[in-house]
Amino acid sequence: RLLGNFVRRHKLGAILGADGSLKLAPRLVRIPDVCFISKEKFPRGKYPRKPIWAVAPDLAVEVLSKGNTKKEMSDKLRDYFKAGTRLVWYVDPQRQTVRVFTDIRKSQVLAANDTLDGGYALPGFTLRVRDLFADLP
Repeated sequence: RLLGNFVRRHKLGAILGADGSLKLAPRLVRIPDVCFISKEKFPRGKYPRKPIWAVAPDLAVEVLSKGNTKKEMSDKLRDYFKAGTRLVWYVDPQRQTVRVFTDIRKSQVLAANDTLDGGYALPGFTLRVRDLFADLP
């Protein structure tokens, strides 16, 4: 919701939820928990109506759960960056942290008092990490 409000207010593109399937390469579809796609990537400037978009998100957000394996998350990270994604967030609700990847080999972990930002993928977006988890029980 927080990303969506920012993107809508500034008319930057689209936020897709967990139903947003993306074709990153031939025979490779990923479904991030949340993603941002800038309007510059829309075909002819129009919101695509296809069920699976053939586009890399500018920002991919994965919410970690106990079922995720290291290999699975490593594969996703590689696939996103290889396809052209600029920023990946791994949100860990249990630890209430966000690991921010700006490259497949470069990341930092942000905790409650840190500020998450959209970097080059979503300039101007900022959010205190604690606010991301404010509504969790």
